[in-house]
Amino acid sequence: MTHLSSINEQIESDPNDEFCSTQEDSYRNLRLQSFVDRYGIEEEQISSIDRAKRYVRKKYSSLTIECCLNAFLNKIPLIRCLYEYNIRKNLFGDIMAGITIAIMHIPQGMAYGTLTTLPPVHGLYISFFPVILYMIFGTSPHLSIGTFAVISLMTAQAIDSVSLQPMNLIMSNESISNATDSLIIDTKVNIATTLALLVGLIQILLSFLRLGFLTVYLTEPFISGFTTGAAFHVFTSQIPSVFGLKSPRGVHGPFKLLRIYIKLFRSLFSNINWISTAVAFISIIVLYIAKYFNDRYKSKIRIILPSELLLIIVGTTISHFTQFHSTYGVSVVGEIKRGLPPPSLPSFNNANQLIVPAITIAAVSLSISISMAKTLSRKHSYKVSSNQELLAYGMANGISSFFQCYPSAGSLSRSVVQEGSGGKTVLVNGFSSLLLGSVLIALTPLFRSLPMACLAAIIIVNLKGLFLQLKDFLLYFRISTLECILWTMTFVSVVLFDVDIGLYVGICTSFIINTVRTQKPRFFILGQVDNTGIYKSTTYFPSVQQYSNIKILRFDESLYACNAPFFKRKFYDLIGIQLTQQPIISCGKNKNNNNNQKKLIYKYVILECSPFNYIDTVGVKLLIQIFNDLKKRGITLYLSECRYEVRHTLDSMKFYEKTEFHIIYVTTHDAVMSALICLLTRVHFTRNAIGSSKLAGRFFA
Repeated sequence: MTHLSSINEQIESDPNDEFCSTQEDSYRNLRLQSFVDRYGIEEEQISSIDRAKRYVRKKYSSLTIECCLNAFLNKIPLIRCLYEYNIRKNLFGDIMAGITIAIMHIPQGMAYGTLTTLPPVHGLYISFFPVILYMIFGTSPHLSIGTFAVISLMTAQAIDSVSLQPMNLIMSNESISNATDSLIIDTKVNIATTLALLVGLIQILLSFLRLGFLTVYLTEPFISGFTTGAAFHVFTSQIPSVFGLKSPRGVHGPFKLLRIYIKLFRSLFSNINWISTAVAFISIIVLYIAKYFNDRYKSKIRIILPSELLLIIVGTTISHFTQFHSTYGVSVVGEIKRGLPPPSLPSFNNANQLIVPAITIAAVSLSISISMAKTLSRKHSYKVSSNQELLAYGMANGISSFFQCYPSAGSLSRSVVQEGSGGKTVLVNGFSSLLLGSVLIALTPLFRSLPMACLAAIIIVNLKGLFLQLKDFLLYFRISTLECILWTMTFVSVVLFDVDIGLYVGICTSFIINTVRTQKPRFFILGQVDNTGIYKSTTYFPSVQQYSNIKILRFDESLYACNAPFFKRKFYDLIGIQLTQQPIISCGKNKNNNNNQKKLIYKYVILECSPFNYIDTVGVKLLIQIFNDLKKRGITLYLSECRYEVRHTLDSMKFYEKTEFHIIYVTTHDAVMSALICLLTRVHFTRNAIGSSKLAGRFFA
């Protein structure tokens, strides 16, 4: 306030009012137009057509054969990886990580393959073909592409949702059950491969349209709530295999999980297979203990204990020699095809019924995979391109569909292991595929006696990480109410209804929350920090200085049509002007409000526009309306710290012609000081006028 006092003293001591005009002119020079005229540049005014021609000319002037070749090579990151590969530094770590991930792929691939209601070998195909393709087109050396529980579950639901008319026709004849089973499997495989192709085409299309930024709208609270809710569906789908029961069929709609558990409970005591139950519970306990020690000592032991692979080997051996299937009726994997499948074109008979599931799976898989890839890239300081990742996922799903593969995605558990086991480049996927290809060619028939209870145990134990995401509810509850609502709505809708319904509810909730955040942002009253040019919120900094006739406001969002009504209502409310109609019969409270309103009228209102990234036509018209309304009330509106984009829109809307030319200032402090000078000048003129009137009165007296 020292500067203000000195200004006041000089005004009092200047009888010719020269200081008033000098100070006013000096602060007038700090108005935005004067600042732009002095320091800015004059932008060339060209038409939209000329601007487009200039852009095309600029792009095609540098279009050479070398540029085209580099652009093509950049779409295949493996080439750059091989070109820059350091054998001494990276080879050993990549080989060890590849072997470790392949060991995880074998049991998880078979387990998640059964989750899709397809034969387990198709899960091994997912662990082989998409991994090779991601090695060619992907950019993250630590992301493990392949089977994922949630995507496998969504694939199973997409398969069940398709009307299988040929299958229903043959099932009416009970005398040819073997042919029926074979036809059912072939039909399901055709549906799954068609689904994978559609998912791949959608992701490739998004990549070419450069729409990778859309994944930011699938936020972490949404993904966490969705995958946590889907984990309950995955867990429920494995209960029949644990107890040796038949899976309930035809259960859809609201409260699906509850009705499934009711059916399972009714058949549990009469149809339970105690051997299968014992195998499942022993496997779960063994896997849990092994994973506990792996997590505890992973920093000391570089190679983790392959507990899942050991479980499959031991379980298959015991089942084979004790004849679990024939003697005790334990469900086993059965015959598995040896070798790699020949390429074949997916069938498009059910493509129209798979469009919606394909869009859903494409959105979920790319959001989960990209979020994991970016998390790992931030940890290790390398770049991941969303559009290139979209291309990699699309190529992995699209081309793999010709080899009897269903949709794939990144796995969090395998990615963490791949990162911690020493992998440095995408060649980890190549070494993993070499080992897995050897298993497919030579060893798959050995797993025909593997109990399904062992695969169910592998799935259930691997759901631990998803179930632990329940803690995210408390995290979001402490940090943000809106994010907590998003997590809760997504999770509850997935659990109570179904995975696809939960996805749509979560996306709609996310959209509503983002809309609410922009429609009703924070609106603050600002004050000056001591004798500085810094202005802070009076809410969080109560000690800041406020001036009696000046109100400084800040709207923490861009001004556009959706939040314009809120802006207007809140703006007038903060300066003490009530826009609501007065009641016909006024009460004591309303009288007090009217008196307060008269007292709280300000002479100057300064709106800090630094949070405005843009302003639309509705926002400009609203500012013009507010300016003219305040002018009628004897209040002057100033704007400060407007960005170029905002000023450009104001110019286009002829804002200055409809208001005044000099109402925008470079900084908020400039606007405040200009308002103070004007206020003090008015006070000085008023005093001089009163003194002159008194002298005139004495003279005529």
